[in-house]
Amino acid sequence: MKTIAGIAGALLVAGTAIAQTGGAQTSAGPGRITCTSVKACTLGLGTPAKLRYQIDASGLSEADKTRLTKECTVRAKTPCVATVEGTEMGDPMKVKAAKITFHN
Repeated sequence: MKTIAGIAGALLVAGTAIAQTGGAQTSAGPGRITCTSVKACTLGLGTPAKLRYQIDASGLSEADKTRLTKECTVRAKTPCVATVEGTEMGDPMKVKAAKITFHN
């Protein structure tokens, strides 16, 4: 009995730790990224894009946020290609960006 109670307690602690730190770490890309605002970016993978990640870039540096909102728009002359690393936001296709690597 003591073993079952110990395991249950350990699982409760582990589950609480995961809930407090947010979603799982993830990486998406490289792919074309377009933004209408810092919290509304889409990373499309494939040609044509078959997978589309929703990216919240509010956690990135000011330089990265500015580049995303000024140069990585749908109407941009040159597409922005990037890989995004961050945490899942309740869905594997929604990512809160912690780091972005531009490939162009």
